[in-house]
Amino acid sequence: MAIKSGYVVPALDLPLVGGGRFVLGNPRPEFFTVLVFYRGLHCQRCPGQLQSYQALLADFRNCGAEVVAITSDDEARATKAAADWGITKLPIAYGFSLEAAQVWGIHITSASKPDEPALFTEPATFVVKKDGRLDIGVVNSGPRLRPAAEEVLAHVGDRLAAAAEGAKKSPA
Repeated sequence: MAIKSGYVVPALDLPLVGGGRFVLGNPRPEFFTVLVFYRGLHCQRCPGQLQSYQALLADFRNCGAEVVAITSDDEARATKAAADWGITKLPIAYGFSLEAAQVWGIHITSASKPDEPALFTEPATFVVKKDGRLDIGVVNSGPRLRPAAEEVLAHVGDRLAAAAEGAKKSPA
């Protein structure tokens, strides 16, 4: 199943590394929530991806967007990834179920190496509007060709600029 732009996305309620919970839409973001699904601790490409989002976190927030990284890893693996990769500011939600991945249309891969979980999710990036509807999504079938954090930030900025321009043209 694939989630289509304009449709309400499924609910998300996951624990966060370090405590607390991530509940999609609560609190409601100013404009967008950026969901960055990553493969897990075993992935060699994931540290750079999450570090790039962490480096731009203030820029995303300045555009009214909250960013959260999400993994199917368990708490121990997600906590180790955060520590090993220096992810101290970007929220990491863990325990994303394989059943939920199917609902979201995210690819599931079987382990090919001993350090990988038996099954895990492939990368995906979703920009969700504050009303819970999907703005845009990219789902990977493998570990490569992920949208860059800078590109996602540019998209969010463009969407805000278009909304502001539309507001100026609307009669009061």
